[in-house]
Amino acid sequence: MPVPSHPPLSRHCRNQGQFMPRVWSRAILLHLPAQIRMGVVVGLVAMLAGCAVKPPAPAAPPPDEQVRRQRIERAQASLNDGLKQYEAGSYDEARTNLLIAIDSGMLSAPEQLNARKHMAFIQCVNNRELVCKEEFEKAFVLDPNFDLTPAEAGHPTWGPIFRLVKTEIELRKSGKSLPAQVVKVPAPGEKLVADAMKSYEDGDYPKAIKLFQDSLKETLVPADQIQALKYTAFSYCLTNRLTLCRAEFEKILQLNPAFELEAAEAGHPSWGPPFRTVKTRQKQAPAKK
Repeated sequence: MPVPSHPPLSRHCRNQGQFMPRVWSRAILLHLPAQIRMGVVVGLVAMLAGCAVKPPAPAAPPPDEQVRRQRIERAQASLNDGLKQYEAGSYDEARTNLLIAIDSGMLSAPEQLNARKHMAFIQCVNNRELVCKEEFEKAFVLDPNFDLTPAEAGHPTWGPIFRLVKTEIELRKSGKSLPAQVVKVPAPGEKLVADAMKSYEDGDYPKAIKLFQDSLKETLVPADQIQALKYTAFSYCLTNRLTLCRAEFEKILQLNPAFELEAAEAGHPSWGPPFRTVKTRQKQAPAKK
């Protein structure tokens, strides 16, 4: 008996469940030779299996979107690391991560505002009032209604500077001139230290060194002198000029033999070991009579 031809399947295989009972009745199959019957069954099973509709795989995001997401994730990770380091008192490390997050350009407006606010706090805590003021001004550019919480606004270090910036902005909005007594004109040495700190934070260490050295030629209070020498040492160490780095630390110890780095600074891998070397030499040196 000739083998009946296979009828075509419907476009979407909707009749899979009815196909075999309708076409290949039990009677027809039983009258076929065993070998042919087996071939028909196998063929039908293969055809039906081929009609199985597989669920579509989820579409992968375009390459540009993947890159954008990765940049956002890295920026948010830097922001979170910076905030954690700030809470731990590691201000230098916190400032570095916050700058990376801000410079990425991938933070949302509230995230940028949070980063700028903590940058201002760090600058104020480190006695960099001018740079602290600039950070608060940048925060107001992001959000003209920017404000601190009551606890933050009452802080003795950055609270007065925040209020100064807010007063200046409100006076400019109202068209009023800023009272002369509110304006603090920095001395030449203070201005050079502030500019040097900005270059240091931007990673321009040669420029920072030059500005710090220029500031030391001006009249500075002892705290500013030590700050300039310390960050000059840091800059030399970060550019692998360890002899010059140690020389700056020696100058600091001549000004203040009891000088110590802050806990977060002392553990830094670049300038921590040179500073400890200088301190050890100081202790071993015979006392001058």
